[in-house]
Amino acid sequence: MNEELWAKCVAYHGHHCPGLAIGVRASLEIIKALPIDFEAGDEIVCVAENESCSVDGIRVVLGCTGEKGNLFFIKGGNQAFSVFNQTTGKSIRLVLKDLPEMERDQKEAFLLNEPDASKLFEFMKPHFELPQKS
Repeated sequence: MNEELWAKCVAYHGHHCPGLAIGVRASLEIIKALPIDFEAGDEIVCVAENESCSVDGIRVVLGCTGEKGNLFFIKGGNQAFSVFNQTTGKSIRLVLKDLPEMERDQKEAFLLNEPDASKLFEFMKPHFELPQKS
């Protein structure tokens, strides 16, 4: 885990916790899977199925916010994130898997450092499309 990025996320969120780690790790996996090129100006939209600590990780790492109009919520009750790269037309949905029981700090470390992301998330296509930009 990039310690500088994690520190930036913790500072934004106000504390460290497994929920924040979910959003940070999901964001990093999304960047790799799509891929996203922020320097080239890729336009990203995220639809989160929860309003939990994890979304602050999305805000910091992916730069998606309600104020910019590229972060939306649906009441799915899942730790799931559908991300659309409107520049390339690619999209992905990550859903957090059931994790083994562990202490809070141990879970946070597991989420941030597990080398095999498939142990953490299911990777799939979103079950909806975004409206075309006008």
